[in-house]
Amino acid sequence: MPGRQAVELTLPIQTEFLPVATACVEQTAQAYGMGRVETMHLMLAVEEVLSFLAARLSGGHHLMKLHCHNGRYYMEVVCRFPSNVLPVGAFNITSTVSADDEQSLAEMGLLLAARTADHLAVSAKNGDMEIRFVKNRQYPALPTIPASVAMQGSSRIVEPAPELIKQFAARVAGKYERQAPEYFQAPGKVADMVASGDYGVSLVADGKNNIMAGIFWRNGKQMAEAAGPYVFCDEADAAVQAVEGCLQRLARTSVLCLVIQQPTPDMPAGYFEPLAQDGSVLYRQLAEDNGTLVYAHPIFADYLTDGYRNLFLPRDIRRVENQGEKQSPHSAFAVRMDRPASRVVMESIWAGEDALAVVEQHIQALRQEGFREIYFHLDTGVPEQALLSPALSANGFEPAWIVPWGGEGDILVLAHREEESC
Repeated sequence: MPGRQAVELTLPIQTEFLPVATACVEQTAQAYGMGRVETMHLMLAVEEVLSFLAARLSGGHHLMKLHCHNGRYYMEVVCRFPSNVLPVGAFNITSTVSADDEQSLAEMGLLLAARTADHLAVSAKNGDMEIRFVKNRQYPALPTIPASVAMQGSSRIVEPAPELIKQFAARVAGKYERQAPEYFQAPGKVADMVASGDYGVSLVADGKNNIMAGIFWRNGKQMAEAAGPYVFCDEADAAVQAVEGCLQRLARTSVLCLVIQQPTPDMPAGYFEPLAQDGSVLYRQLAEDNGTLVYAHPIFADYLTDGYRNLFLPRDIRRVENQGEKQSPHSAFAVRMDRPASRVVMESIWAGEDALAVVEQHIQALRQEGFREIYFHLDTGVPEQALLSPALSANGFEPAWIVPWGGEGDILVLAHREEESC
């Protein structure tokens, strides 16, 4: 894919321009190679946002900027407009529609748009509000391939050609099954993820180009997050070669650290230190960390201070708490579910005054769904998120570990203790 493809359109927030907005999304999605179903979902999202805004913003002089980005394995549509009239509460998984509630009926389209997106984000800056819808491309089903193979010849690090990446993904899915991230079920998607530049992979192969081991990671601005290592042979050094290949590649980037969540039993000793006490999250410093600002509510400030001291990370902790200032009335949270592992991660989309009740509603719904592990990722680089701390603590969330540079700043991972929820 030559460079980063993007299409932008600015149009009046008026119902007459609905066909223009949806046609832009449709034609762009077709040019990006998106399927019909994914295209229809993105068209619906833009149509509902523009319709909602047009019904509430009078005067006809307001403009919406539409941005369509080709991520190769996904398409992102961004709507930006100069208003905070969007009811962010409609984006919660706990939102419902009642025939007796006119407001909920008016927000039904936004709720449907949010449910059809694979990822949703809302932000505000300089008087503008921005909503991002992401839809993943659909890929063919996983081909059948042996999970393990007898090595032929000596093992070596190989360049990640698309066919080798697809072979690697298929072997991961075959051997590790539900223990591996879901995207390994679509080898073509994994190849596109690497080709996009968002992800990297270190592959070890034998003399016949049979993949013996590998490790896969997401490239961030300051942090890389890896999955693996995955080993498909009895060669003792295969995992070591894969990890060292990963570290060598990352050493040529601006990434400061590498984090591995849920490492496999094939992880060689001596390369990482634990972030979580049970060893389920590993960490390695790759370059000098000159520090950053951390916004923390007093409830979690002491934990963060001790955590940074143990990690030898320089951080300037700024204490943040509400001092009577007016907040947004509504909160919204994103939820990432891993049903096979019975694990879910919550993140803030929008912080508001009703956070205590909305978090409680999410916890109740997720427990009823049978999720045993519930985590919240609190971004310490966003001061508004620090204000969520009292609501999270009251609902039974406690600090578990810190992920350096996991978001805008560091991520404070909170684990939910069911017996202490309010």
